[in-house]
Amino acid sequence: MTHVHANANANAVATGTRLDENKCPMRMSRPASESIADSDIPRLMRVSEVAMRYPKDSPMGGVLEWVHNFLAAPHSDVGRKGSVCPFVPLSLEMDTIWMVEVSEQNPSLERISAIISEYRDLFLATEPINGPNSINKAFMVVFPNLGADGATVVDDVQYQLKMDFVEMGLMLGEFHAKNEGEGLRNPDFRPLRSPIPILAIRHMVDSDLPFLLRSEYPPNKRASFMRSYLTRLAGTLSRSKFETALNGVIEAEIEKWMSQMNESDAPATSTWFCPKCKPSDDEQVSQ
Repeated sequence: MTHVHANANANAVATGTRLDENKCPMRMSRPASESIADSDIPRLMRVSEVAMRYPKDSPMGGVLEWVHNFLAAPHSDVGRKGSVCPFVPLSLEMDTIWMVEVSEQNPSLERISAIISEYRDLFLATEPINGPNSINKAFMVVFPNLGADGATVVDDVQYQLKMDFVEMGLMLGEFHAKNEGEGLRNPDFRPLRSPIPILAIRHMVDSDLPFLLRSEYPPNKRASFMRSYLTRLAGTLSRSKFETALNGVIEAEIEKWMSQMNESDAPATSTWFCPKCKPSDDEQVSQ
């Protein structure tokens, strides 16, 4: 993949909506000691540049088509009016979606985790960092060569890194062709399915609450997620979402306490016997 700096003024939109050229991720440099595996990560590109550089039948071109024709479009199964993702149409207009292709063949979970952590740091340093326009900024990291286990690897990376992302007020979304994540208003809808595995980084918003309360997460994680959610968004939340998040913390803490109590009430077992001199069951009973 050729790494060439983009023209920051290409396809410019209204003044104030574009990222500052001096603060964009493609112009940031890092010390060699901070690079991944002693090499630079692939360069991020705005969707406007992706559209100019990549044909529709390429992995990046295919993902961009999916963004336009699925995420940014209405769908009869969503269960509400508007596009599948309500933020994407404006993000496309503002050109604040950044894409990158990681074309390595079958990178390991550890490698992908390191790459995503690097892009997370770039995301936090890229304008708009805060303010109303920040929720329209997103990074999409595309992995076209993960092989047959690509869906599992993407899910595992997302699960492993989600705690760190949420603590920073970010969300890490996993997209792939086998994603069984349900729509918020329609359990039969699968909004997280994409033609190619993707990990997407964006700021947390109030509508992320259901994704942070999923029962698949252990109670300690749910409690941590809710604390971060309340810390970051409490001043902007509706009363209903605030109470739901607060109850989520309480319920997770109770569940965690009950689990600890059950463990402490479990009958003690003797473990000091070596395998050769361990008494029989009858001898243990008589002790």
